[in-house]
Amino acid sequence: MKPHSREWYSKIARELGTYDHPWKRHTDGPDPELIYDALLSNLIAGGMWVLEAGCADGKDAARFGSYAAAWTGYDREEEFIKIARQKVPQAAFAVWDGKSELSMMLRGPYDLVVSRRGPTSVIDHLPEVAAPEARFLYVGPTLDSPRVPDKLSAIGWTILGEWHTRVRTWLPTEEDDRARSEFLGEDHDPERWQAESEVRGRMYWEERQTILAAAK
Repeated sequence: MKPHSREWYSKIARELGTYDHPWKRHTDGPDPELIYDALLSNLIAGGMWVLEAGCADGKDAARFGSYAAAWTGYDREEEFIKIARQKVPQAAFAVWDGKSELSMMLRGPYDLVVSRRGPTSVIDHLPEVAAPEARFLYVGPTLDSPRVPDKLSAIGWTILGEWHTRVRTWLPTEEDDRARSEFLGEDHDPERWQAESEVRGRMYWEERQTILAAAK
């Protein structure tokens, strides 16, 4: 099964019930997504209408949705949307792949569009869904993020800030190392584990890039 394919996401939804790392890890510092959390908390303080791209099981809707005037999330995986609707009944959720015609319930206009490790394809639809002075907030793995500023510039949006964060992280067991490799679509390397593992396990860098942009 190809990592990050539709079948792969469906398997994650069925087996984990959430979109998260399927391995145990220990970090030597704060979670690299805390900047995103802080920005999101500040942005929705005024009761904005929020659209979340790649909402998965509704974890952020449950956490932040009560601060928004309205929270709508979409995901391409129906299994995740079923879970989200049960978990956060006060929010609205829709199944959408980001490529087909935009449904009426997603048209907005939204004051804030957010994506935590979700699809960057939502950027192509910002002219359709965003209010005139809207904000876009994104966080994702550093390797996936370089194209985000270019996509935003292509639609005339302005980058307000970029934050690059990385924290030293440990995989405590070889099974965790194997699970991470499979998640990333890589072959597990037993020799690397033997060579690099220490008492705490094997070290790697957990990296994130957070981007805040404005329509004007």
